[in-house]
Amino acid sequence: MFRLMKKILLIISTLALFGIFIFHNFASSSIENGVGQNTHNQIPTKEENMAKEIKETFLIEDGDTFAVLIEKFGLNYGDMLEIIDTASTTYDFTKIKAGKKFQVFFVGDVFRRFEYDIDTEEMVIVSKDSSWWSVERKDIPYEVTFAFATGVIESSLFMAGNDAGMQDRTILALADVFAWEIDFATVIQKGDSFSLIYEKRIRNEEEWPDGNILVATFSNQGKKYTAVRFVDQDGGVGYYAIDGTSLQKPFLKAPVKYSRITSGYSNARFHPVIGQTTAHLAIDYAAPIGTPILATGDGLVITASWNGGYGNFISIRHNNTWDTHYAHLSRYAVKVGDRVSQGDVIGYVGSTGWSTGPHVHYEMVKNGTKVNPLTVKLPAGDPIKDEWKDLFEAKKQEFLAFFAS
Repeated sequence: MFRLMKKILLIISTLALFGIFIFHNFASSSIENGVGQNTHNQIPTKEENMAKEIKETFLIEDGDTFAVLIEKFGLNYGDMLEIIDTASTTYDFTKIKAGKKFQVFFVGDVFRRFEYDIDTEEMVIVSKDSSWWSVERKDIPYEVTFAFATGVIESSLFMAGNDAGMQDRTILALADVFAWEIDFATVIQKGDSFSLIYEKRIRNEEEWPDGNILVATFSNQGKKYTAVRFVDQDGGVGYYAIDGTSLQKPFLKAPVKYSRITSGYSNARFHPVIGQTTAHLAIDYAAPIGTPILATGDGLVITASWNGGYGNFISIRHNNTWDTHYAHLSRYAVKVGDRVSQGDVIGYVGSTGWSTGPHVHYEMVKNGTKVNPLTVKLPAGDPIKDEWKDLFEAKKQEFLAFFAS
């Protein structure tokens, strides 16, 4: 009897183990094949998320605020406050501009992130992971190729650049590269020529504004200038001549871009307003009212106020040697005590004071004495450091090889 009971128990145990084995394999197979589980609630992988992403574009229209756009994204006022707070040290979303766009990404109906171009170089990305917001500022990713352009000036740099297929942005950049060597308002003449290699940029199969000029030459009145772009190992960027000397100087050649001289530097000039012959120790650049006036060098704003015949007047102290003066402004963009950098907008062309038409009256003062801005000799910027000369030479040869090919 005892042996019989032992056999029965052994059979029952074996059957139980077999049943567990069968159930386990069935359950495993069911899970692998999606049977018996809620696949809708399964957390998608990153790859699945990317594959299912849907992008929508939202144009910022006149009158739109960030709050209005957030609602269009399907988010609420609380989300907007959290985004602005999280982004406070990265980007101020109250400064969005009409005409620009938000690219918004969803998975199904669920918001994932949005992208906004700050300018042509940087974008800001705001994403939500569970209940956390993250904000990142990064360079816009472009597909970059090199382009070559060359031209001869018949009437203007702009016309020659456009004929060569260059964007206006790139023509302006070319003038900026040589702004310390050539006064484009006064010395450009018919027959001058240029050649350059620059970056063409594509994004989402569309052409975007061109990128950096890599190397350029400009022949002006028989003299040839060459500029090579070089990024040093400290991250500094500059344009240098063939011998490694910097093209950047303490002062720009002129305080306005693309204007014309209406009155030069003279010790005896008839003044049309006061009707007398007086000294004109400055250069007058004619330009439309509202044209930006640039600080020609780094410095401190000493004066920004009315000054008799000068009208609205700005003076900048650059160091113990140099001051510059800007007169007849329509309005100011700086105030006394502001520190400015070379190329900053300090005001706008006007015709205030003793003026017969819109222009900027520009003076340079050295050790208290006014000098001719067109002829004064200025020191060059810092040359390539010795430890970077080999790198610069290699980069220069790489770029110049394009001209030879």
